[in-house]
Amino acid sequence: MNPLDPSAKGLTRRAWMVLAGSTLSACGGGGGLLAALPGTGGTGSPLFAQGSISGFGSVIINGIKFDDTQAQVQVDGQTVTSADLRLGMVAEVQGERGADLTLGSASSIAVWSIAQGMVSQSGSSSFVVSGMTVQTGTSTVFEGVSSVGQLVARQRVAVWGLQTGTDGTHWSATRVAVQAADTQVVSSGMVRVADGVRLLNGYVLTGSQAVALSAGTLVRVQGVLAADGGSLEVNSVKALGVLPAGQMQGEVEIEAYVTAITSASRFTMGSFEVDASSAYYQPLNAKISVGARVEVYGSWTNGVLKATKVELEDEQTLDQAEIKGSITSFTSVADFVVRGQRCDASAATFSHGKAVDLKLGAYVKVSGTKAGDVLKVTSVEFHD
Repeated sequence: MNPLDPSAKGLTRRAWMVLAGSTLSACGGGGGLLAALPGTGGTGSPLFAQGSISGFGSVIINGIKFDDTQAQVQVDGQTVTSADLRLGMVAEVQGERGADLTLGSASSIAVWSIAQGMVSQSGSSSFVVSGMTVQTGTSTVFEGVSSVGQLVARQRVAVWGLQTGTDGTHWSATRVAVQAADTQVVSSGMVRVADGVRLLNGYVLTGSQAVALSAGTLVRVQGVLAADGGSLEVNSVKALGVLPAGQMQGEVEIEAYVTAITSASRFTMGSFEVDASSAYYQPLNAKISVGARVEVYGSWTNGVLKATKVELEDEQTLDQAEIKGSITSFTSVADFVVRGQRCDASAATFSHGKAVDLKLGAYVKVSGTKAGDVLKVTSVEFHD
C-alpha cells in the first residue's frame, strides 16, 4: 500500500500529512510529489485556513503548524501578539503552504469571539449568553471555571466557537473564558426585522450601524447593553459566513459543523456551500449528516467550496492538544502553565529530562488531552 495514499483505510488526513512530510524529507524535497497530492498546490501556494487552535510552538490549526513569527495578529479587531492567542480560539489564517503538508507560514491571524456577556441560564452541557444557546463538549477549553456546570447566572464570559444551526442561534463552544464585568456585549446570529425594528437573539438593535442590517443576514455585533437589557446600541458589525475576495484564492482548509444537506453531493458547513462531488472522504465510510464536525479541503469556485477531501472529525482527535513554550508559572508537576494553559503532568512520560526538571522558565513541548481548564499532559519533551 502506498503510504502517501490519503484514502488508505483508517489513516486520518493528519496522519498521512505527517507521513507525506516524512517521505518528502527523506527524498530530499520533491515539489512535484507535494503538488500531486490532493488539495495541495506545493510550497509557497496561497493557503487560507479556518478552525480552532489546537496547539502552539507554531500556531496549529487543522493539523497544520503555521509559523507565526511574521504574522499580523488580531483578536476582536484589536492588534495583539501571537502570545495572546489561546487553545480553542477559532482563527482565520491567511498564509502560504510550507515545505510539507504539515507546515505553513501565516501572514495574518484573525480571531473573533462569537459571544460576550452575562450568562442567563446554564445546564449540564449548554448555557445561554447574549441570547445565544451554546453547547459544550469534552474538547471545549475553559478558563476561570473547570466545566459548564460551574457557570452561574450573571457571570460574564467570552465564547469562541462554531455555528451549528442554520438560524444562527445555536453554536458549539471551542473555548469559554470568564471575564471581568463590562458593559460591552457581543452576540452572533441571524438578523430579523419586524415592523422596521431590527432584532438579534432577542435584542433590539439600535444606533447608526444597525440601520443598514438586512433581515436574514448572519452577523456578529458588538455594542452597549441598555439598562433594561432589552436593546443593544451597536458600535461594530462583522458579517459572518462571507469571506473577502483575498481569502478566496488558492487552497482552503475549513473546520465547521454541517448545518444542512442540500443534495447527494452538496452540503453547507456553517454558512459555506460545499460541492463534494469530486471529493474523497475520510474515513472511507463516513456518513456526513447535519451536526457532524468536519474539515473540508479544496478551493473556491464561484463562491462555492469545491472540496477535494472531506474529513469527519472524531472526539479523540478534537480532545488532543500540543504546546511548545516556556513554563511561565510553576506550582508543582501537577500544576504549571505553558502559553497561558494550565497543565497537569503527574501522569506524563518524559524525554530529554525528568519530572524534577520541570520548573519556572523550562522550555518544553507538552502533549495531552483537554480536560476543562486543564491540559492532562501525556508526554513532556524538554528543549534547549
